[in-house]
Amino acid sequence: MVSAEFTLVSIHRSGHQKLDRQAKHNETFTETKMAERISPDHPGFRRTFLTFQLRKGFIPWICTKRNPFRTAFFKRYAWVSKYSKNAEVLDVPCGMGWGTSLIKGTKSVVGIDIDKESIEQANSLYADSATFQEGSMSQLEFENESFDLVVCLEGIEHVSKDIAMSFIDESFRVLKSGGKLLVSSPHTESGEHSGNPYHIHEYQTEEMKEVLKRRFEIIEHNSSHVSNLIVDFFACQKPITK
Repeated sequence: MVSAEFTLVSIHRSGHQKLDRQAKHNETFTETKMAERISPDHPGFRRTFLTFQLRKGFIPWICTKRNPFRTAFFKRYAWVSKYSKNAEVLDVPCGMGWGTSLIKGTKSVVGIDIDKESIEQANSLYADSATFQEGSMSQLEFENESFDLVVCLEGIEHVSKDIAMSFIDESFRVLKSGGKLLVSSPHTESGEHSGNPYHIHEYQTEEMKEVLKRRFEIIEHNSSHVSNLIVDFFACQKPITK
């Protein structure tokens, strides 16, 4: 059994070898379906995994370890649920809907994703938790001031900077007065690319702050470490208009 940690490290190592091949593609990348789709059945998100350790420095020992990536995944949505009570919520990109289904206490939830297969999967598994439909981050097909809360957890690094900027503007438009935008985004401490070939642009903390402050007030910022990555969490608020 391969651990989630080993899987992620392997992705990073192979990702560095792929970056040169990806670079030209990324220059013209706009928005396609994401390759990183999280579901309860994904081997990288099983509850526990086996790991090899040395006891007393030399005795081989195989033990069970709680999966840190699954734990971090649930913590993200517990954080979102602090803001979602009685709220009309938009989750983008929603992927296969697992995370969207974990948002608690809402008045309503809509999940959108550009990938048709992911939306079909979400509707087959989580239709009792949310409404799922195809859609783009760059153009949210909703009326002005439709939502109390827009959520984008580790999605913004998968699209070009132009699309990211459009998403921030569109989130501002579809949020009600005083509405909130929640964003999480991973990066390395060194500032180098993580090697994940599906990450188009990884925002360092200050860069992400500047992007968000173009339209919003940042009301909360915290971060956590997962493997070799730092994940920033930002809660932002649209100004209240009378």
